[in-house]
Amino acid sequence: MTVLVAYASRYGATRQIAGRIGAVLSVNLEPIGQDVRVRRVQEVDDLTPYDSVVVGAATYRDAWLPDAVAFVERHHQALVDRPVWLFASGPLGAADADPSQQWGEAPELARVAETLGALDFRRFAGALQVSQLSVPDRVRWLRAGGRDRLPQGDFRDWNAIDAWAHRVADDLGVIGCR
Repeated sequence: MTVLVAYASRYGATRQIAGRIGAVLSVNLEPIGQDVRVRRVQEVDDLTPYDSVVVGAATYRDAWLPDAVAFVERHHQALVDRPVWLFASGPLGAADADPSQQWGEAPELARVAETLGALDFRRFAGALQVSQLSVPDRVRWLRAGGRDRLPQGDFRDWNAIDAWAHRVADDLGVIGCR
């Protein structure tokens, strides 16, 4: 069984979350013969090699990055036919709250989870280093009152990310043993 962790990341924070999820899954699933691959959504042309999929993306204005939305649209039928888990990275500074409540504030993301029949979904706080932003994004950050409304820093809760990845691994262990 092969598990894909596909992600869309603008500045790397979501890539790091996907990598961490992939690492946790690998440690937990390797003993039962499951392989884990972590790939950018743009690098995945075919889901045939994968038995299950975790998809995650950074969010801006409560919407996934366009590359992630395009990935889900392009592979919709294949995703519906497989066990799928979803995660989102962002907003900044938000505590990792009850996941059942988090996506209610992002109706587009909740719709994606529902249409795919996702087994679980989670929204994690993100990270921002202004020095890494492109010039247009830095200007948008300043105009949006960035210093006050979009704080700089790393707000990711690695314990919460690990715990969620362990739950996904537990689900995959059950699925893999059928």
